[in-house]
Amino acid sequence: MRSGLLVAAAMVLTGCAGGTLPRSGRPATPGEPAGVVTRAAISSRPPGSVPPGVASQPRCLAAQGRPNLLGLGSGALTGVQFLSASRGWVVGLDRILYTGDGGRSWTVQDRGKLQLASVDFVDGRHGWAVGASKLLATADGGKHWQSLPEPCPAIRALHFVSPSVGFALAGGTHAGAFNGLIAPLRAGVVLATVDGGQAWRRVAAPADAQSVCFNTARRGWLGAGGHLYRTADGGHTWMLAAAGPRASRASRPYSMIVQCAGAASAWGLDIGFGGEASQKPHVGYHASPAGATPIFAEGYFRYPGTTVHAPAPASYPGPFSAVSASTAIYIGWCAACSNATAVPWDLATRGGSVLHRDGIIGGLTLPHAAAFLTPAVGWVTGIKINFRNHHARQRIVSTSNGGRSWRIEYTTAP
Repeated sequence: MRSGLLVAAAMVLTGCAGGTLPRSGRPATPGEPAGVVTRAAISSRPPGSVPPGVASQPRCLAAQGRPNLLGLGSGALTGVQFLSASRGWVVGLDRILYTGDGGRSWTVQDRGKLQLASVDFVDGRHGWAVGASKLLATADGGKHWQSLPEPCPAIRALHFVSPSVGFALAGGTHAGAFNGLIAPLRAGVVLATVDGGQAWRRVAAPADAQSVCFNTARRGWLGAGGHLYRTADGGHTWMLAAAGPRASRASRPYSMIVQCAGAASAWGLDIGFGGEASQKPHVGYHASPAGATPIFAEGYFRYPGTTVHAPAPASYPGPFSAVSASTAIYIGWCAACSNATAVPWDLATRGGSVLHRDGIIGGLTLPHAAAFLTPAVGWVTGIKINFRNHHARQRIVSTSNGGRSWRIEYTTAP
């Protein structure tokens, strides 16, 4: 059982990374006047519309390659978001969960073969969930979820800045799940909507888009081809913020996963291809309009063109959560470690210039997604493996004291 799960996890990470196109904690601070991005501005961008129904969804998914989320295990809880210390949502392959009391109790809002990877709410009413084959939306806090017409290429992950304006990552090949989103290795494109996801338009962007998020309707960040880009005009133009390490082979590019924070900043994780000796290349980043800085890297590998000042939390990259413009949580996992020391985590402060090793996340063996509101308060989803009987449980764990203790809030039967 252990080897199967580790192979599945390696496959998922190689295919990338909620979490997060999804915002991981509180909604992004608007910071821009309403109406900065207009319907006309988005619709005027090349190369034209991406209307739903161009091809049937099964044909569209077959043509671009359906992400393989089943390798995560039955019932995997893949995406998490909290708007406050009490209200939060978790989505997964077969359910949508909601809590109104900080995780002490959870309600199933939807169930079935959902194949969801990420969830994104802009307020207590308006939210979206997306995955391998569905795009869902709610306008009443999840009491009712409805399917939205999906464009072709299909949307992999999304991020909204208001109930109407949002951006999405669509299409691409070799897509896998990581940190609450589906990220393609190549050929991904960026889409935008001004009507809550009913219709989408293509946004001109660098090739091989892998993840995208926006702080405001104008300021955003893009991971593409292992590089990090930023925009200050709603995606009309993109500027290179970090080139990332040079890949050992052109056929094996890095995957840049990005989460927005505050009014104009972002945190990133650049993940390399493959792994050696139970280790995987990855580099953590902090970015602002002033520039992007690599802050840690897995020490087993060389990173041409990149210099860091600290080791990664663990040998394999896990989920991360952008708390604010200056603070983030990075979680790792260890394929070769015992289940007692498998999920270490670091607290990055002062824009990543200070990295604190904050111990082990209790109750999990393999993390999937994370959402922290502050360095002290956060939730992590993932798998707990019992190596004696080879059973695995999907879990939600939380801390309210900065990781000194962890509480199991939700668990499935083995």
